[in-house]
Amino acid sequence: MNPSELLRIVDAIHRDKNIDKEVVFAGIEAALVIAAKKHYGEDQEIVIRVNRENGTITGTHNGIEITPEEMAERIGAQTAKQIIIQKIREAERDALYAEYKELMYQLVTGVVHRIDTIPRHDRKVKILTIALSNTEAILPEWEMIPGQQLHLNERIRAIVCDVKKKGTKVHIELSRTRVQFVERLFEQEIPEIADGVIQIRAIAREAGYRTKVAVSSTDPRVDPVGACVGIRGNRIKNIVEELGGERIDIVPYSDDMQKMVPNALPPAA
Repeated sequence: MNPSELLRIVDAIHRDKNIDKEVVFAGIEAALVIAAKKHYGEDQEIVIRVNRENGTITGTHNGIEITPEEMAERIGAQTAKQIIIQKIREAERDALYAEYKELMYQLVTGVVHRIDTIPRHDRKVKILTIALSNTEAILPEWEMIPGQQLHLNERIRAIVCDVKKKGTKVHIELSRTRVQFVERLFEQEIPEIADGVIQIRAIAREAGYRTKVAVSSTDPRVDPVGACVGIRGNRIKNIVEELGGERIDIVPYSDDMQKMVPNALPPAA
């Protein structure tokens, strides 16, 4: 492979796939070692190095230098190419996995790309494929708000609730039913929560029906309940709409259970 061409490929993968250059170089080296061992033998000691500055490839076989001519002859170009592609896909998968693992229980926005049905526990359930900014995720029916209908091409918000590696792919699962979804919506809609002035101390949720949120303020001048509700209820209204009309009750938090329990008992409005 031409050294300058190799450097261009590494740079393109780094920019397009958001994979660290060193990971790409290491993947290419590992691929070339595998390709070389297919010729020399699996038990042979093969070392391959790619110069990070000029793209030249050097190697040794049992401590003896492999000449460029021998390398071109012994290491099958097609085999090396296939293994390099595989290694790059693995690196791409690992980068994507790390990115979304960092987003566990954080809000993401996507578009409903496909709606499928699968059998589960003797009945058919919906599985939505959500197109995110750089990959796809699934939103299964059991993580959807009961009674809320989502449609093709609809833009939605959800939290990441599961991230797994599956072969060369990354399985990402989303949720709109968990308490963290409500918590993230409060943080997004209410600046005082994002700034830490108001704190969410507890959440109890029956998705699709009602949610109770206990809040407190670090500033005695700020009413935590009033700030969350907003002028004419505009702040809480946005959250209720996102939750498909789910009832939300915001109560002041207290360390005194004799005060806290009566506050939490009234039904959500």
